[in-house]
Amino acid sequence: MSSLKEGQRRSYRLQRRAVKQAETHLALARAAFELHSSVGPSRTTVSAIAEKAGVQRLTVYRHFPDEEAVFNACSAYSFGQDPPPNPETWRSIVEPEVRLRTALFQLYSYYRRKRQLLANLYRDAEMPVVAAALARRREVLAKGVAVLSQGCFDSDGGTARLLVAAIGHALDFTTWLSLVENQGLSDEEAVETMLVFVRSVRSSLRAAEATSR
Repeated sequence: MSSLKEGQRRSYRLQRRAVKQAETHLALARAAFELHSSVGPSRTTVSAIAEKAGVQRLTVYRHFPDEEAVFNACSAYSFGQDPPPNPETWRSIVEPEVRLRTALFQLYSYYRRKRQLLANLYRDAEMPVVAAALARRREVLAKGVAVLSQGCFDSDGGTARLLVAAIGHALDFTTWLSLVENQGLSDEEAVETMLVFVRSVRSSLRAAEATSR
């Protein structure tokens, strides 16, 4: 009987330790995210993470042994709190312009919420972990362009390539940043501007094709 009770106590202690470890990991990930959002990855130090989370530096190293581990934990925390739009959800929208409008509203709203974090990532793009993350973002956006391009093409490959480029430009974070910060547009105005842009490119390409026939 005493052996059973001792086993139960040991199991309880292990569970408590696991819970405590998970809580500490979450606090460190949150601290890293807040620092990445405010000062950026290149200026986020182990000391700063420890201070913000209220722990010792050694605790940070136990959870995040290197820069990549810090960045991955920060990304996981960010996506868990506020995931980016999923391009696959746009696929069910049949009409191409409605599909693009929906995608732009979702993306531009996300860009506004994550404006400082994304700007810091682009600023720190020379860091290998950041460069890898931005490359993954480009891959996701490329999938989004493929989804949004469906039903837009009734022409040759060269024309299609130009329209793909126009849609890709509309989805880019730096496009949104230029429109709302440099040009002073609202998100709604930025969406409408990019819809007009893509629509104009498509119409011009169709007109050029018709002329060449």
